[in-house]
Amino acid sequence: MKTKSIIAAAASLLANVASAQAADLPSLKAPPVPPPPPPTWTGFYLGLNGGYAWTSSNAITQTYADTLPGGFATNAALGNIPSQEFVGNSGFIGGGQAGFNWQFESRVVIGLEADIGGLTGGSKTTNFYGGGAPTSFSRSLAELGTVRARLGFAPIPALLVYATGGLAYGQGSLSANYFGSWISSGQAIDNESQTLAGYAVGGGAEWLVTPNWGVKAEYLYYDLGSLQTSGVQVTYKSRNVAAISTAQSSSRFNGQVVRLGVNYHINWGGPPALFAKH
Repeated sequence: MKTKSIIAAAASLLANVASAQAADLPSLKAPPVPPPPPPTWTGFYLGLNGGYAWTSSNAITQTYADTLPGGFATNAALGNIPSQEFVGNSGFIGGGQAGFNWQFESRVVIGLEADIGGLTGGSKTTNFYGGGAPTSFSRSLAELGTVRARLGFAPIPALLVYATGGLAYGQGSLSANYFGSWISSGQAIDNESQTLAGYAVGGGAEWLVTPNWGVKAEYLYYDLGSLQTSGVQVTYKSRNVAAISTAQSSSRFNGQVVRLGVNYHINWGGPPALFAKH
């Protein structure tokens, strides 16, 4: 019995030693993999966009003056030429953008974006037939560009909603082509083309489908002010007396844009502190 007790005590001691040694050994279980950090909006981005643009003001207004009856003003009063014509510009707009965002811990995002796009429906012409001679009017805005500040909020890490506003610019053209037997040369052309500048305001939202790639939807209203032609002057005979008549056209260039886009973001410095807490 004494021997059995000694053997049992020795076995118990060996089991305790083995258990203690096993507890001291490092765990073979791999440490948990931390989840990827939430995206950040801070950094530069480049992208492409496409959508639809249309003008809000379509009127081309003519101003006429005659020294004697029989010129532009007289023909307008008789309905031979219009005092106002409507030329709408609408169609596809597509281009690119580049910008920079800075995100704060309050989830507020500020940024600056520049973009430029071409308009497929930017040039349109309409004809007016009166008095046996046609008159044509054309208006065009071949491209539209903006440089805008953006103020946004990220309600969740991957979503940014923003308001935007700033400079808008584009190359506007306006022309009127008059025909008539009373014009000494038979035709008079009045046109003007210049770079117009104004403002653009709007808003949008962008969703980060990956930490670097985002898709956006945006609306803009732009107003580039008015363009006025330099005017045209013609000579004619009124009761065998030499007379002079002038014509000038003006139109306002403003409109709206809705578009979709994709951006590639070059993030800086990892996730902001706000998202690191969640």
